[in-house]
Amino acid sequence: LVGCAATPTSEPTPTAAAAESTFPRTIAVPAGASTEATTLEIPKEPQRIAALTYETAELVVTLGATDRLVMIPAAAQNPALTNHLDEMSGIENVAPTESTTNAEAVIALAPDLVLMSARHGLEDGAGLALAAAGIPVLVLPNSWATIDDMTTNIALVGQAIGADAESVELASTIEAGLKATTAEGTAPRVLVLSNQAGRPFVTAGKAFPLELLRLAGAVDASVDLGMTSTGPITVEQVVAAAPDAVLLIDMNGSGERLFAPVLENPAVAAMPAMSAGRVLLVTGNQVQALGLGATVSGLAQLEEWLAE
Repeated sequence: LVGCAATPTSEPTPTAAAAESTFPRTIAVPAGASTEATTLEIPKEPQRIAALTYETAELVVTLGATDRLVMIPAAAQNPALTNHLDEMSGIENVAPTESTTNAEAVIALAPDLVLMSARHGLEDGAGLALAAAGIPVLVLPNSWATIDDMTTNIALVGQAIGADAESVELASTIEAGLKATTAEGTAPRVLVLSNQAGRPFVTAGKAFPLELLRLAGAVDASVDLGMTSTGPITVEQVVAAAPDAVLLIDMNGSGERLFAPVLENPAVAAMPAMSAGRVLLVTGNQVQALGLGATVSGLAQLEEWLAE
């Protein structure tokens, strides 16, 4: 009887990938500088995602979920900031800026997931209103200032949208590509400027371009000015920094135009770094965290420039 009996059938064991993609799921969000550790319940795989900061919008597209985006910030459609211009240009609903995001406009789109970073008070304004409306809101816990910040955020968003395998692959690519240069001699002092709010800003404190600069074998010249956060910079401060080189980050596609009032000042133009042409202009999507995998080639460009 045993020999003639039919082999009992059983349900197939789910693969790890299938198990990871199941919903509902609970995401553990670690504490950040201004946020407490929390958990986020996501009842089903999100199909209508509002990404309210440009890093989160770029990340969703990079993870292959463009067709699920229902809102992005206008900055995400700027060629200087996105590496996916065609995909971003096809998204109809945009928020003018992060700080002016209208919660009612987001709710009207019926998203089943909202993504944002803890920045400009967005999490305390629109974020609270959206959560009160019953919409799952993932507030990323850091400012995207380091590689660890970036990979943490990639993992969290990957879990939230069900792109687990894609997020692991992206994080691995970034970690493998962003390695520190073994430099010889004295590290060059580089002043990093960006064009924001219609004028030059110094990049200071904790910021991803400074992480890349460190990996490329240079040091941040703004430290000698006692600057601890990104903000406007004067001609006098640039001269006082006396950098060996200047890195310009174009955040809006205007090139060098908005830097001109500072860089063309006679006192600045006479600095050795300027007279020797030790100036490099890059776009935000090469050296800002929103560049994600593209920051690997951005680092290579910085290394080549500094080697020269």
